[in-house]
Amino acid sequence: MKKNISNLLQRGNLTPKQRYLLLIQADILEETTGKKSLTKADKEALINWQAKTNKEVREWNRYNNGWKLSERARIEAEFIYMETLAENYRKNIISTELSIYPFYREHLNTLQALKRIKVVDINEAIEITKKQREEKLKEGIDFDHAIYQLAFESLSDEIRKDILILDPEAEYESSYLDDEETIANLIDKKGELTKENKEKYAELVADRSYNEFAKEYQLWGSFASLPIIDIAKKWAKDKGIKPRKKDYERLEKIKSRVKKRGIKKEIEEVEKSDEEWLLEENLKEILEDYAKDNKTTIKAILKETLLKWLEEGLPYPSLVISEDKETYGEDTKLPHNEIFKEWLKAKKKAKETLQKLIDKGELKTDQTGQDKTITGESLYNFKGNYEFIKEFKERVDRYSANDGFVYADDDPEHKGDHLDRELLITEKDKDGKPAIFSLFNMSLRKIEEALRPRYFKEVEKNGETYLEFKSDDIKKAFKTTRQSLIDGYAKLLAFSEIFKKINKIYGAETDYLLKQRIKSVAEFMDQHNLYLENALQEDLAGFGGEFSIGFDLYEKPLKTKEDWTIKKDKIAPDAEIKRKWTEKFQEIFNEF
Repeated sequence: MKKNISNLLQRGNLTPKQRYLLLIQADILEETTGKKSLTKADKEALINWQAKTNKEVREWNRYNNGWKLSERARIEAEFIYMETLAENYRKNIISTELSIYPFYREHLNTLQALKRIKVVDINEAIEITKKQREEKLKEGIDFDHAIYQLAFESLSDEIRKDILILDPEAEYESSYLDDEETIANLIDKKGELTKENKEKYAELVADRSYNEFAKEYQLWGSFASLPIIDIAKKWAKDKGIKPRKKDYERLEKIKSRVKKRGIKKEIEEVEKSDEEWLLEENLKEILEDYAKDNKTTIKAILKETLLKWLEEGLPYPSLVISEDKETYGEDTKLPHNEIFKEWLKAKKKAKETLQKLIDKGELKTDQTGQDKTITGESLYNFKGNYEFIKEFKERVDRYSANDGFVYADDDPEHKGDHLDRELLITEKDKDGKPAIFSLFNMSLRKIEEALRPRYFKEVEKNGETYLEFKSDDIKKAFKTTRQSLIDGYAKLLAFSEIFKKINKIYGAETDYLLKQRIKSVAEFMDQHNLYLENALQEDLAGFGGEFSIGFDLYEKPLKTKEDWTIKKDKIAPDAEIKRKWTEKFQEIFNEF
């Protein structure tokens, strides 16, 4: 290239336009890449030439004047950028509080939880503790659950360990082994299920998917070792069901949000198997839509799918017929059917033991319908050495806010409620609150004052919670600086339109610095929107969570009465800037 330029210069047949463009293009190349396309001698040769005609003079002056005007445009654009940058820093003083507003809200809510601690004197504390103890004694232990607990503690260490491998929660939660026993009673001597018992089994499993409390079907439970979600996935596979378009769109939104917050590991795991993860996440909704469209129910779908699976061969053998030792994690020492036999023996013996104690009057029971309960008083007074009874006695004697108690009668807000509450034994004022000079109250006030937001407040209106400015002056300052970002961006976009034409005239990227400035201002606006999103955010669908002390952290989602976001994609180039500079360049370049 350098050799070609030297040859052209030696021949002296370059036009003024070509000479000027070579100089400009060389300067920009050197500024942007550090590379030199012209030697010092080349530049001197391009500049120090003698025009032969007035036309050549005019042509050189034309491109020289155009370049000088573009420098003035660059300077003005740079001033606009610096003003926008300064306004952004001023705005950040306020908007940064938006970014950490969830922190304020979380900890202020935590302080509210501390304020709800029941303030009592020592006599009230004793009375409340006594009431809680009485409530625990009234509860006693369900007879069947007592059988389960006694059976479990009577097992050998080896069998107990094997059962915990099969179900880590089996020590206190009986559903797994109860379900296995139910299945065992349906299996005949050949180790098979009859057609009739397959129907019963499928019915039981489908019923398990319905949450009576929530009045809806849920897929996260299981029946014995069979996860309900696996039946739903089997149905989806057989039907060729795939995630929907809206599921993928939602995933992309989640990815975008968590990436902005720097959460990488979780989203990388999702990306490994988007389709499988998405299907599982949205399978309940997909099932509901399918059931509605096909005039059926989720229960019927699950039952039909399980019946088909039983015919094909269900890969979840019942413990009573399983000779395997293999599990998902650590293998058991004994075959599964041997473990189950030992469990049934222990359960039978535990039932006989408890019944003998009841018959002898050492333990007493209450009967309510079909439910039989061993009374708390008889358990507490029992002289035996059973571990589950010792644990019951310890629980009765131990005050725990998480076990619940009946509020004192002087608490009108919760009179008679059976709820959880921690107690604060301290000096009270006339209103029953901690005395103003108590350590607890003084500490709360100091922490609350330190955490209170400076610029924003929450306002309740018509059942909604709104985030508002603390004063009109703060609101005005925020809106003014926010608008300055929009205006600055619009002006820089206008200069971008101007420099696109200058690029064509000079055959070079004359707007390389302007592009960086526009990108920076765009990032300012993205940051503004992210701060606002942080302030108003709810849980990130599996990537966040709730912190609670007896109540949800965010009791109500936050809203704003006005839209504070900046929609940069809708910002148009400033018309006045574009008009003014277009007219100036048209005086030099008619084709501009």
